[in-house]
Amino acid sequence: MKNIIKAFVYFVFPPLKKYHRFLKSQTSRVTFKQWCRFWLKKDKRLYWPVNDTSLVTHPKNIYVGINSKLGIQTNNYIQGNGGIYIGDYVTIARNVGIISANHDVYDHSKHFKKEVRIDDYCWIGMNVMIMPGVHLGPRTVVGAGSVVTKSFPDGYCVIGGNPAKLIKELDKEKFVPTKYEEEYYGFVPKEEFKEFAKKHLKRNKYIEMMLQ
Repeated sequence: MKNIIKAFVYFVFPPLKKYHRFLKSQTSRVTFKQWCRFWLKKDKRLYWPVNDTSLVTHPKNIYVGINSKLGIQTNNYIQGNGGIYIGDYVTIARNVGIISANHDVYDHSKHFKKEVRIDDYCWIGMNVMIMPGVHLGPRTVVGAGSVVTKSFPDGYCVIGGNPAKLIKELDKEKFVPTKYEEEYYGFVPKEEFKEFAKKHLKRNKYIEMMLQ
């Protein structure tokens, strides 16, 4: 009986079915209102969920991979001025800042832009600050409260401190790849993302690579 009622509701109101499918790609709750708001708005450059307490700037310069969470937690500050690449299945905790441009120390009206790259399956702990030019390789774990000022491109490690240093190297063979029941680029199903990108997103270098 329950399945019959569900099928009837989905038939009468198809968006609800799409929303329930979308929720299977999420570990953090996204409301039906937030989901509808994205699909109804004209400007879709910010194509992933962002908490109302978080701030994302220059979304046209940001790429967010499959089932990654950028700004969905509270009080994140994501500054995409210099470009930010987020790989697949990246987890970012509360109060995290990612900065891709900084002021000239002699002329505060000028910015120096440096890309930030965070590869697949990284885990960024609470209260972390990631500074311009940083590249974190796959499976990097950043301890809570760290300030990351240099790159760890090889990944498979735990880093922490201010400035962040290598704490522990991790065994690649022990990792189990995470796969959710449904895979999405932000709000967009994986199988629909290329067409979505062609229609709605600026052709930055990240999108060009993905479309090839």
